[in-house]
Amino acid sequence: MKGHPLIHRQSGNSILGWDDHKPISIDRFLTDVYSLSRILPDSPRILNLCQNRYRFLVGFAAALVKKQTSILPPNKTLKGLQSIASQFPEIYCLTDNKGQKSLGVPVLKYPSEVLPLGKSLEIPEIPASQIAAIAFTSGSTGVPQPHFKSWDSMVRIARSSGHRLIPGDLKKSSIIATVPPQHMYGLETSIMLPLQYNVALHGGHPFFPEDIRAALESVPQNRILVTTPIHLKACIENSVKFPEISFIVSATAPLSRELAETAEQLFDTEVFEIYGCTEAGSLATRKTTKSTAWQLLDGIHLTGNDDQCYIDAAYLSQPVKLPDIIKNSQNGLFELKGRSADLINIGGKRTSVGELNHRLNEIKGVADGVYFAPPQNDSDPKRLIAFVVARDLQEKDILEALRQHLDPVFLPRPIYFVDRLPRSSSGKLTHENLLGIFSQLTK
Repeated sequence: MKGHPLIHRQSGNSILGWDDHKPISIDRFLTDVYSLSRILPDSPRILNLCQNRYRFLVGFAAALVKKQTSILPPNKTLKGLQSIASQFPEIYCLTDNKGQKSLGVPVLKYPSEVLPLGKSLEIPEIPASQIAAIAFTSGSTGVPQPHFKSWDSMVRIARSSGHRLIPGDLKKSSIIATVPPQHMYGLETSIMLPLQYNVALHGGHPFFPEDIRAALESVPQNRILVTTPIHLKACIENSVKFPEISFIVSATAPLSRELAETAEQLFDTEVFEIYGCTEAGSLATRKTTKSTAWQLLDGIHLTGNDDQCYIDAAYLSQPVKLPDIIKNSQNGLFELKGRSADLINIGGKRTSVGELNHRLNEIKGVADGVYFAPPQNDSDPKRLIAFVVARDLQEKDILEALRQHLDPVFLPRPIYFVDRLPRSSSGKLTHENLLGIFSQLTK
């Protein structure tokens, strides 16, 4: 296959997105893309830090037209961005943030005005083998690792995901996402779906519950909310009244059935989850309130079992080993049993950090919480601690609740109460940040 079009539809008048309450046509988008591509520096790689989702989309597409690769940073901390800049020579930064701090690389400010090109614009064809993006693992279990994404893989995943999630009769849908487009999940759902499936994007990046409500109200029906468990939980706890939503998509962390059921009842909608990994992208979906099993997307094959599972697809150069422990049903269905790197063995008893975090966060009154294994000598007995955000609870309350589900060896000692956890905009917690909290609290 030689390539795929940048946009998988032809009508120049159709709506590609909404920005500042105004519709954006495909013709307007193409004008923006070609205008920006003419002023992009001649460099093989771009660090696209545009906060506005539509501007990010234009920068991403302009880079594709100019055969440049977009680097997706694992986080937007100054230290993290400087690390990315040091790893990739000949990189430059595109930003719409006037206060962008220096990263030691050339910076191009997103133009305030688009120069008219004065000619009819065609939808460009992008080579299938072109490396469209470099995505990084989150760093939750160590140093973030880069993974190269071909245009072919990103297009195929978007079309397969759209076919699975968006019914044929749900036309002219709009995606409102709380996840940044620099995150792989955010890129696949809020950028690639509008390009390759018949949905429109919302240009903003709502974060707080009221911002999410306002963003949903700013676009017409049918609305699709792309979010994370941490955002969904905050909206529920704040009793936000959303306008009509066609359905909600969640990813980045396991979503409990209880939370999904509450969301469906409160917002009168359906909740779906996407399972994937940075190494291979989106792989499967499930309707959380109906089943614990995941169904693979069309064209994806799963082999192996337990912690030796591999994913294969036409767009992958070779099978990819999954970082999770999986019960494979051999018929396109599987269940997740936790992350291989999260397995904990204490006193001959095993569990996963994911299971522990699930039990901790389902306690009534816990706004947020996470287990952590602090550094210790090999000769010391293993111990677990927890960081918890809970205004009205004490340590004894949390331990009593955990005892109902966990073996005593997995009870956290001690529990540190904090005002907030340093989650990224996609809801992730890095090992480095948790280690920093531990170091500050134990000085």
